[in-house]
Amino acid sequence: MKICISTAIALAVLSGCTALKQNVVVTEPTEGARARIRVVIPNVDYHGVRAFPDSACVNRSLPNSGMVASVQMVLGFEKNLNGKKIGVPETLYSADTRYMSAEIYAKANEPITFNISKPPVTEGVGGGYVRVYYDTACNQAVSFTPTSNGDYELVFSSEKNCPAVARQLIKTDAQYQEKIIPLEPATACAKK
Repeated sequence: MKICISTAIALAVLSGCTALKQNVVVTEPTEGARARIRVVIPNVDYHGVRAFPDSACVNRSLPNSGMVASVQMVLGFEKNLNGKKIGVPETLYSADTRYMSAEIYAKANEPITFNISKPPVTEGVGGGYVRVYYDTACNQAVSFTPTSNGDYELVFSSEKNCPAVARQLIKTDAQYQEKIIPLEPATACAKK
């Protein structure tokens, strides 16, 4: 019995360490050519967006990767940059309280990948049973290459597959125009 309890405690501690290692914010460049990017997610359910700078694919071992924005419901996973503003021009999404947003700096002329994760919605149905709605889950990654001094907004939807739209915010006189930019689907980086 003591071995079972010791094993359970060891597994809990080790899995906690793994989770905490993943609970870091993205590292932003402080010098050189940069762009500003606002990441926007619906402020419902659980969503988490992780950034992978200088990469066109998802690689969780990259030293600069980390959380950008999240709607969290689990204690210990609250590290993010929610509400951070660095001067990206305001849009309808940035002022809408139904959305969570965070702004980050990214290296210009280098790819950056964003990965949104959302587990399925569950509900208790009594008797210790839980109903899982798998079609409400998503795990999508997209990549693009920002330009120097560019302002961008990347908006993820909570619809099926969590589609994303990216816009470059271009200053014209005293206003900003929004130009849709193409996003490339991103997958896990090939193992070497």
